[in-house]
Amino acid sequence: MALPGMIRPRHVVRPVDATVHRRRVQRLARLAVLAAVLAAAAVPFVPSPAAAASIRVAIIVGPVGEELTPQYIELAEMAADEAERSGATVVRAYSPNATPRRVLRAVDGANIVIYFGHGTGFPNPYSEILKPEVVDGWGLQGPHARGTHEDNLAKGRLAYYGEAWLAANAHPAPGFVMIYSNACYAPGASEGRLPKPDEPEALAHVANYSRAAFAMGASAYYATDFYGGAARLVGALLDQSGRTFADVFRSEPQFRPAALSRHRHPQLAGTQIWLHRSAYFDGKVDYWYAFAGSPRARMGGAGAGHAADPQHGPTSMTLTGMASSYRFTHGFETTPTVALPVGIGGASAGSKYGWVAVCADRCARLPVVDICDCYYGTDDQRIVNLSQAAWQLISDAPLAEGVIPVHLYLDGEIPAGAGPTALAFAVDLKPPGMKLE
Repeated sequence: MALPGMIRPRHVVRPVDATVHRRRVQRLARLAVLAAVLAAAAVPFVPSPAAAASIRVAIIVGPVGEELTPQYIELAEMAADEAERSGATVVRAYSPNATPRRVLRAVDGANIVIYFGHGTGFPNPYSEILKPEVVDGWGLQGPHARGTHEDNLAKGRLAYYGEAWLAANAHPAPGFVMIYSNACYAPGASEGRLPKPDEPEALAHVANYSRAAFAMGASAYYATDFYGGAARLVGALLDQSGRTFADVFRSEPQFRPAALSRHRHPQLAGTQIWLHRSAYFDGKVDYWYAFAGSPRARMGGAGAGHAADPQHGPTSMTLTGMASSYRFTHGFETTPTVALPVGIGGASAGSKYGWVAVCADRCARLPVVDICDCYYGTDDQRIVNLSQAAWQLISDAPLAEGVIPVHLYLDGEIPAGAGPTALAFAVDLKPPGMKLE
């Protein structure tokens, strides 16, 4: 029986043809010792002329037990082979060395991040509320790991590092692409031992997981349970940079148009979620494949990272929802400031965005100085918490009203025509002691 919060990994289903079997044997031989893995992965290659040598791909393999972890590393090396063949630089953080410190070092500045391992999504049977400290993130070596692939949560061999931790600590390149492979919940499906989710639940799984990726600055999110799916996604992203994210998604051989449903992202304006429900794993029908982002956008050019969308521009930078108020953050008692939920970029030392723009009756550009729970991920969620001074700056509503509807612009820019701008000179001053980007 699984412990509460222990998410069983997805079984790996392999093709059985002789070529694939031969490649598997070759890779497994390389994986006998981790040092041998890293040495063998450095085989010379001829980069694709269209590939950008500055592209950095981070690949993470979390511990999923002594039997399955080598299989996940095998899948990771397939993705690494594709990335290196295209001329990208690959940085690995594989169990038993997938410690938080090493993982963050690998992810720093990465244009593509690929994660293999335990998935911890929401909704789940273990909690009635979303817990951002442990869900929608990565399962890595725990504080009591012993240099093995053991994934015992109770003994601290494995630990879940959720979206709050990712938002505060992980720094991929702006506009990076996030790929999840064989991680429960990430593509919509839950756990093999649980009832299959219906479409609303699958949509919630992908919405929450992808929101965590966009909070780190992602331009696109993919999740696949298909054998070799991550490798094919990396190849499609790097070999033909002109492909839209939708084209990349459709390039998967297992893709079936009839299996696809499209949805507006319930939490991020201007973003879609694509769910793919099909037969796989011994004919089992479930949500094995998903995408979130702007389908028309493309992966940015060399070193740029940003998604390019000729019609709509950057995605997921505008949110509409409710704002609440708070009395003060220490050091900013009388200053117009905001706190953001960790799910959209809040951080205790300031936001990755630095400044946001908020519009109600009026618009103002405000510094982000704190985080808030804000009931995020529930029906009562707020997208921003306003200091009392900020509330009064942008709204004529009394503080006793509790919440007000607002538009939140995460890039910090007030769009033309959004409304009158309130006291811009007052809120553009750098608060004392606050280091903003």
